[in-house]
Amino acid sequence: MICSLQLHAQKLVLYGDIVDVEGDPVKGVKVFLSKTPKTYVLSDKNGRFYLSYQKDASDSLKFQTIKFAPYSTIISKRMEKRALRKNDSIYFEIVMPDRMFDIFEVRPNTPDTLFGTQEYSVEDFSFLPDGRMILLTYEKTLKKGAVLRLLDSNQTVINKYYVLGDAVELTEDYRGNIHLIGEERIYLIRVVRDHIRALQESREYYFKYVAPIIDTIGSNIYFSNFSEIYPAFDYLEFDREDSSYSTILQVEDSSMMEFYRAEFKYVDVRTKIWAHQKQIETGIDKEVWVGATVFTNSIYYRPVYAPLFKTGEDTLVIFDHYKNKMFRYTPEEGFIDSTRISYHLHARRSGWEQPLLHDKVRGNVYALFEKGGYTYLSEIDKEKGIVKQSFKLHFKYVERIQIVDGKVFYIYRPFESIQKKYIYREKLS
Repeated sequence: MICSLQLHAQKLVLYGDIVDVEGDPVKGVKVFLSKTPKTYVLSDKNGRFYLSYQKDASDSLKFQTIKFAPYSTIISKRMEKRALRKNDSIYFEIVMPDRMFDIFEVRPNTPDTLFGTQEYSVEDFSFLPDGRMILLTYEKTLKKGAVLRLLDSNQTVINKYYVLGDAVELTEDYRGNIHLIGEERIYLIRVVRDHIRALQESREYYFKYVAPIIDTIGSNIYFSNFSEIYPAFDYLEFDREDSSYSTILQVEDSSMMEFYRAEFKYVDVRTKIWAHQKQIETGIDKEVWVGATVFTNSIYYRPVYAPLFKTGEDTLVIFDHYKNKMFRYTPEEGFIDSTRISYHLHARRSGWEQPLLHDKVRGNVYALFEKGGYTYLSEIDKEKGIVKQSFKLHFKYVERIQIVDGKVFYIYRPFESIQKKYIYREKLS
């Protein structure tokens, strides 16, 4: 009888509740000990689990589910001693790491090759309102020999334009106009009677008055004062009827801002004197001058990223990745509500990458994740802020991803092959 009591005393009960970051119970989480992974239990609909444990096993408790990043906790000697005084049980309250992916679909079929030729590579592409495409192409390098090509609806080249100087990318402004961005020049691209026309623009004018504008609603223009060398910016609203400005949201990476301003303490005396002089000349804080010229060249600096998109006729959504909130705004009512977002947290583990992708036709916004070279697209629920079912692209290391009317377009070249860069298309399912 004494032996049986001793054996019984060596058995402990591990139990607890599993919730997500919102505090909601998580059902179906696999709970097991690291030394015996084949023996496991699943959490019930209330997130509760029970599991037996051998005292002095020096083990860890693990939690796995496809919807969340894996989690584990060590069962310490102190826990065991406390359990022996409290009915031989150890209680755990587990908050699962931020949501990863819902079950994603892997399809055996290959994507469509929308356009490709062995004569030249496609570096970038943009769609015209009538469905035709403008391609930025090159034979050997973009620095010498960049060519714009016009594709008709059958993906046949019907016109081309030779670019002077270096070419970098194609961009689209809030009006839908296409611009060719180069190292020294910027061109407004027009198509007149199936012919490409490139009109050189003022570089200063483009970056000051065109690029900052994101979208319009009625008489209101929405723009930002974003700068890559400052870890904060404002979203502003301009009413063309009465020429009034108002700030609708301030975005700041507060932790980055601390390092940014602290850089002034560590620079040499000459740099500090220079920053003081610039402060006197411009009125801009000396810490900002040092941060902008020194800290932004550090490997630790990351520009602020909090995109704004127009969804529907009169609604804006802003993804503030520093307040961990998604805001919805209308000109009539202001901010309607805000929803917590967490897909961007623990990016190293989840593989989250910038930018968010916007399907302007359907109004959907997608988060982009990279795992093992593959790209996963997860639609963001604009009501709940969570990511929905993920879609895995067929090829690894794709470039220039765009989503248009439920279809994914991207550029890809097989690794270590002689194939040029082609444009591929996949349908989101």
